[in-house]
Amino acid sequence: MALLKSRLSPSDNGAMSSGELSDQQVRRVLLTLLLGGIVVSFSNSALNPAIPVFMSVFAVDIVMGGWVLNAYVLAMSVGLMLSGYLSKKFAFKRVYSAAILGFMLGSVLGMLAPSMLVVIAARAVQGLSGGLIIPLSIGMLYQVYAQSRHGRVMALWGIVIMMSLAVGPLVGAYLVEQFAWWTLFAITVPLSAIVILLVWLWIPSVSAAQTNVADSATTAKTFDSIGFISLLVWLLALMTWLSTLKTEAYSELSTSAQNSSVGMGVLAVLFLVAFVLWWRYERSQSQPLLEVRLFSNVIYLHSTIISITQTLGLMLGLLLLPIVIQEVMGKSALWTGAVLAIATLVSSVTTHFAGKQVDARGARGIGLIGIVISASSMLMLAWCLYQPTLWLLILIMSLQGIGVGLAYLPTTTVGFSSLAKSSVTEGAALNNISRRIVSAIFITVVTVYIDARGAQLLALGQTQSMSGAMQEVFVMLAVILLLTLPSAYRLPKTA
Repeated sequence: MALLKSRLSPSDNGAMSSGELSDQQVRRVLLTLLLGGIVVSFSNSALNPAIPVFMSVFAVDIVMGGWVLNAYVLAMSVGLMLSGYLSKKFAFKRVYSAAILGFMLGSVLGMLAPSMLVVIAARAVQGLSGGLIIPLSIGMLYQVYAQSRHGRVMALWGIVIMMSLAVGPLVGAYLVEQFAWWTLFAITVPLSAIVILLVWLWIPSVSAAQTNVADSATTAKTFDSIGFISLLVWLLALMTWLSTLKTEAYSELSTSAQNSSVGMGVLAVLFLVAFVLWWRYERSQSQPLLEVRLFSNVIYLHSTIISITQTLGLMLGLLLLPIVIQEVMGKSALWTGAVLAIATLVSSVTTHFAGKQVDARGARGIGLIGIVISASSMLMLAWCLYQPTLWLLILIMSLQGIGVGLAYLPTTTVGFSSLAKSSVTEGAALNNISRRIVSAIFITVVTVYIDARGAQLLALGQTQSMSGAMQEVFVMLAVILLLTLPSAYRLPKTA
């Protein structure tokens, strides 16, 4: 195994100096970081089948239920924004240990939660920690393995994380069925404690600044505190406002309703203007929080658009599928776990196939096919809700997994490849954060729409009001996905 020249004994700043890590030490680092990644990925996927359970136990609507996903996604975005700066400011072992400890504290908070608000807060703490753990892990793996081994070790990382995502729903559903919802948080507490112990026993003392593969200019980058705080305030204000929109937005027009609509329109314009001002500020900075100028690269722009919309389909499935199976069909949470696990496995196999094909055939054709399949799966889900069956849901979700596997990886890979090597890290961060922020906003809007539209349909005498509202959402998402076909066409036709 290729070894990184470094010394285990730390210098004054905690960085490794000249020397070598043994094969055993490198394997121990890999095992520790893989276990940390498993804890984060498993916890995230295990909670998805329990969304209807949270709604029932705490007597909340789908809007509050959706925040189990949103709180994690938004907080993870914040963690991603902070990870680069913290990794350069403090020693790796300290930052990584603090992140794992934070994740464990989030698990304890969730385990003892007396209300839905505390559950949401616990998910936010876990999301913030997860947003630090994943990029720090990848950075350290790049540090302890020579460049010739990066592809293989990242393939192993991807396989382990994907398997965690696949097994998580099944284990989570079993815990909910056989024990109680709080065990979903409790199970990660001992695992997190083990990771913390292994970090201090096996991880070498190294400044995480050394884990960056970017150039020295990137290493010296300062933190854009104004951009970070302004974006965070904007996001929190927007999400709070969206969550307060209720059924009156869809009620019959009256004088008060018209006034309310005017007020909502004014607020929407203010949020849009504020975002434009933030965007212009970021473009003017030499060291911005997010390198939004990368969107001037047409291939990168269109690949990011596709990855965002594919993420919307994934997030919508994670939110609504448990409700369809457990609330509409009255089936066990175990079936939710099984359907999600099968879909994840199909997606991972397809992703492996697509990764090989994109090198030989380019991303345009594969991306076009993947988008059409993803959109078709959304239309099939809308049709399926008229008379849903488990086997039909498994088929449809597997089809969605194929679509995501074909559309997401090839287009994202080509987008990153179109950037200068020194910009790939920033491009990956921008893509990740864009997907998470847009999906969180989308899920909030969708949950408000389903809550409001369902109430309206119920008032009109439709017994399956929630199913009707979800059908409309699936059709709308199918249209959104099809609108990205021109973006796929703008990608390179050949490798």
